[in-house]
Amino acid sequence: MAHVARAEDDVDLLEQKALQAAVDRVAPSVVCIETVGGLERMGRVLFGTGPTTGLAVGPDGYIVSSAFNFVNKPSSILVRMPDGSRKPARQVATDHNRMLVLLKIDPDKPLAVPETASPSQMRVGQWTIAVGRAFPGQEPNTSVGILSAVNRIWGKAIQTDAAVSPNNYGGPLVDIRGRVMGVLVPL
Repeated sequence: MAHVARAEDDVDLLEQKALQAAVDRVAPSVVCIETVGGLERMGRVLFGTGPTTGLAVGPDGYIVSSAFNFVNKPSSILVRMPDGSRKPARQVATDHNRMLVLLKIDPDKPLAVPETASPSQMRVGQWTIAVGRAFPGQEPNTSVGILSAVNRIWGKAIQTDAAVSPNNYGGPLVDIRGRVMGVLVPL
């Protein structure tokens, strides 16, 4: 007996392949950031932030991330590259308005820098993929959603309904082609 492929099965498979290809395209630019020190004490309990995500924006070692994990001014910053190697980083700038930080590492080889999506082509309802790299292993963590708003916060932000957490803050929000639409930060 022959199996008859249904059109929706083909569409689902193509959609899944496109989403995975988009993540694969941006993954070499996504790094894990670990901060040390800068802990706060509340009573007898110490609080700190766990690992978070960053995105290479310059082949010479510049990485952007969310300012969320840097509020407590960590004494040490380590960047875990996609290949598992670690590099010390220094914070060179903070954009308090957009809640972003710019870090600098001294890479052994040029960093992979992703392609960016044109803001003029962003449409509410299009696929979005939130990408992070805060967990051990070679594969980034992902969450899929749609672009739910553009020109938020006086034109400085876009909005997605993809699940975003402190683990993927600082990582990219990409379109279905793997082009960076923005950097994930808490609203």
